[in-house]
Amino acid sequence: MGVAFTLLTILFLVVSVCLVLIILVQRPQGGGLAQAFGGGGGGTDTAFGGRTGDALTYATVTAFGLYLALAISLNIIDLKLQKGSKEEKPAANQAATAPVSIPATPAPATEPGTTSVTVPLAPAAAPAPVAPASAAPSTAAPVAPVAPVAPAAPAPAAPAPSAP
Repeated sequence: MGVAFTLLTILFLVVSVCLVLIILVQRPQGGGLAQAFGGGGGGTDTAFGGRTGDALTYATVTAFGLYLALAISLNIIDLKLQKGSKEEKPAANQAATAPVSIPATPAPATEPGTTSVTVPLAPAAAPAPVAPASAAPSTAAPVAPVAPVAPAAPAPAAPAPSAP
C-alpha cells in the first residue's frame, strides 16, 4: 500500500500543477495572464482556435475532478496506513517491555584477612553509598571535619532622617 500511496501522491502533484496552469492560461474578462503571454487583445486568433474558452473550461473541470478524487483517495489510504501502524505498535512494544531476567552470579571469594563490601545498585539520582572503613590502619592523613559556615550578618539599617 505504501507504493500506491507514493504513486498517487506524485499523480496528485502533477494534477495540481496542471490545474494551476490551466487556470492561469484562461483569459479573464480583463485580458489577464493569457494576454501577457501573447494572447490577442480580445480577438479569436488564439492558439486553440476561437472556442478556446470551452476547451479550457472542460480541461479545468476534468482536472478539478481528478484533483478531488485523488485528494479523497489519498486521505483514505493514509487513514488505513495509520491504523495499520497503530495495530503493529502494541506487539512491538510488548516485546520491548517484557521483563528481562538476569542470572544471579555467586559472590567472588575473598582472600583471608580482607573484607568484601557489597554495594546495592542505586538509582542515578540517589547519591552513592559510602563504604565502611576497613579494619586495616590507614596511611593517609585523617581529614578534619569542616565546620559549617555561618551566614553573614545583615548590614545595620540606616537611621531615618530627622524631621526639620
